[in-house]
Amino acid sequence: MSTGVTPLRGPLPPDECRRVAASIFDNTSEGVVITDLQGRIIEVNPAFCAITGYPREHVLGRTPAMLASGRQDQAFYRAMWQSLAETGQWSGEIWNRRRDGAVYAELLRICGVRDPQGRLTHYVGIFSDVTVHKRNQETLERLAHYDILTGLPNRALMLDRLTMMMGHVDRHAGFLAVCYLDLDGFKEVNDRWGHATGDELLLHAAERMRGLLRGGDTVARLGGDEFVLLLGDVASDAEVRVVADRVLAALSQPYALSCGSVSVSASIGVALYPEHGRTAEHLLRNADQAMYRAKRQGRNCACMVADTDRAAQQREALRTELRAGIAAGELCLHYQPKVDARSRALRGAEALVRWRHSQRGLLAPGEFLPAIAGTPLETELDLCVMDQALAQLARWQQAGLDIVMCVNLSAATLARPDLAAQIAERIERSGVQAAGRLELEVVETAALADVNGAVQAMRACAELGVQFALDDFGTGYSSLAYLGQLPVQTLKIDQSFVRDMLDDPSDMHIVRAVIGLARAFNVHTVAEGVETEAHALRLADLGCDLLQGFHVARGLPAAEFDAWAAAHAAGARQGEPGMPGGDGWGI
Repeated sequence: MSTGVTPLRGPLPPDECRRVAASIFDNTSEGVVITDLQGRIIEVNPAFCAITGYPREHVLGRTPAMLASGRQDQAFYRAMWQSLAETGQWSGEIWNRRRDGAVYAELLRICGVRDPQGRLTHYVGIFSDVTVHKRNQETLERLAHYDILTGLPNRALMLDRLTMMMGHVDRHAGFLAVCYLDLDGFKEVNDRWGHATGDELLLHAAERMRGLLRGGDTVARLGGDEFVLLLGDVASDAEVRVVADRVLAALSQPYALSCGSVSVSASIGVALYPEHGRTAEHLLRNADQAMYRAKRQGRNCACMVADTDRAAQQREALRTELRAGIAAGELCLHYQPKVDARSRALRGAEALVRWRHSQRGLLAPGEFLPAIAGTPLETELDLCVMDQALAQLARWQQAGLDIVMCVNLSAATLARPDLAAQIAERIERSGVQAAGRLELEVVETAALADVNGAVQAMRACAELGVQFALDDFGTGYSSLAYLGQLPVQTLKIDQSFVRDMLDDPSDMHIVRAVIGLARAFNVHTVAEGVETEAHALRLADLGCDLLQGFHVARGLPAAEFDAWAAAHAAGARQGEPGMPGGDGWGI
């Protein structure tokens, strides 16, 4: 009795299998390319030709590297080939270039093909064009972080940047200013001429503010006529007032709008970190309250969060104690090792200042450096640190330890016209061989604040054999424009990018970009904040030169550093060979 159900067929015969496979190869919408073991293309399908724009006869015998866009570096391809060697496959996103020159994104999977005896015979790459998806993703990300009308960072992105800048202050001392700004008279413009004119006014005001700020600063729009200005690395409240007055003057100039000439003014409230708040929301709230006080005082002015006499007295008392502590020899240095990213050999040490307070014990920099920012005591401390660091470097050289000593330099000290003379005197007094062994670290924003002055100071010091490193590189926004002018030998990748690079693609892109930029300018790279072996291996693979962080070692007193260096030298690894990858798969 028939059940009406067609019985299942057995496995397809070999000839039919080949026919079905050939049909899939010819009709699939995904590009397919087959290469030999040397990477030479031996076959492609029609979808490959449609996506890349290359006819079949133009690619046979060539390698997929012909499609490379240049966006991936050699480290990327080494990782790809290592995955193929270890697992027999690789998958990921890659940017390539079509025949007409257009760059596109694709999702690629590469697999090794083996014969019945298990010998590797070919590689097969299967890919799809995901450019539209990537563009849509970028658009959504921009909508999530930028104001639609003005193109300025929105509240979410502003808070991210504020948090990052607060972390920078915690590590390097100084001040950060949060300026809450509201346009006076904006409501009247909206009511009289309509929202379109109001939007036009906001666009002009945003452009004026954007043009006034330094490269590392941020102007963001919170909504309506409310803006926030983030000013990093400010030396004092007087410096903030200068910037605020400049912004007020620019915003009060008449605006030539489609309805005619319009005039408004602005009220600004200023809060300083860490003085006026320890969290981003606390700073914004205090700055907002100060802004309303500015409006009550007549508008077109800036008001700072009210400071108490007690806080001012505490800062002055701390400065007096520190000045006495320097004279009494209470400052001491810890040294954090820097190692070669590939061999892990010890290459240098960064001098980190500590204060052995007579009553409070050992104090970290964040407990006293903010109080002296922008004062003559800041330079006095810098020179004291340099004296101790050079003396220690001389002792290491006498003991046969040949490494580079890195000393942090404040913006105020970098700006001293006699900086080179001061350093030369200290080098001679210490008897150290400083040429190529003394490196001064300056933060990126400090160097960019006065590029011409920084260049002159660095060149004068270079005649002594002193090198310069640009610290926290990537946190500013004018780096590329001025990097070619600054005679620096090293870029330090800020730990805020290194810390999350394995989990955050944006941070990974920044780290890769900084390393690529350093290579283009023929300078070295140091990654700060390396906390795991996974970070160390990935950075080495990306081409970073030196590693620094808790995974290597914390800052150590000189005696402990010597013990660490001896133990490290005894057990140091000799480095591991990289995976050869030729030109890589540019498909």
